[in-house]
Amino acid sequence: MKRNYYLLTIICFLFLAACDKKKDRVFDESPTVRLNQSVANAQTILRSKPNGWIFQYFPGASAPYGGVNLFVNFTSAIDVNIQADYIEGNVTSSYKVYPGAGPILTFDTYNSVLDYFALPGARNGNQGPSDVGLGGDIEFLVVKASADSVILKGRKRNTTLVMVPVPGNAATIPALISNYRTSFNRFYNANSFRFVTASKTTAVTWGVFNGLLAGSNNYSFRPTDTGIDGFKEYTVDGITFKQLTYKAATSTYPNGYYANADESLKLVIL
Repeated sequence: MKRNYYLLTIICFLFLAACDKKKDRVFDESPTVRLNQSVANAQTILRSKPNGWIFQYFPGASAPYGGVNLFVNFTSAIDVNIQADYIEGNVTSSYKVYPGAGPILTFDTYNSVLDYFALPGARNGNQGPSDVGLGGDIEFLVVKASADSVILKGRKRNTTLVMVPVPGNAATIPALISNYRTSFNRFYNANSFRFVTASKTTAVTWGVFNGLLAGSNNYSFRPTDTGIDGFKEYTVDGITFKQLTYKAATSTYPNGYYANADESLKLVIL
């Protein structure tokens, strides 16, 4: 009996030792080392695109105000240049990536292009509530960083946002940004809209900033160089969509319109 007890003890010890070795193989580095590696990786990815990134930026929790495109170029370990579709010019400021709950990207000095969305409403032309304005984030958790996209989550509003590489090369960037600005102005300067399907027409009015309202429904779009892109999928009269392409003016639609692929749904510019 005693020999069986010793044998069982030895077996248990060997099993636990094997488990420890397996655990060691899975976690070769400490949590601090792994976090620092992820911070370094995020920094490397952000600086890896010489043309920069298109930051598909939607301010506010759950994006109630529509979105814009920020053209963000991390030109050094501390410097970032930002342009946008909603305003002319470009502004250079600083940023850093530091460890927190994961890699944290913060735009840590004032940049008027980005910080406009974080200003109180009393200081941004009364866009949004007087205290928080449009509720835009300037500090983000880096959820994922890869060559094809960077996924961010705002630290205050928890809105998930995406950056994608600017296409083309340095020579094509001015024309690309100009196209985005033309698209933004076309959308933003419209008086109002209406959704049109085969069976229904729905009036659409402006909410706050770039957000649209149709009855009790809020629609949040970001202008693109070809049309508009929704913060999420929306459904109108049974038709689900996210992206709509701009169509030039016709005799029926003198201000043009946005449409899905088969034009079963149109967002008509009034």
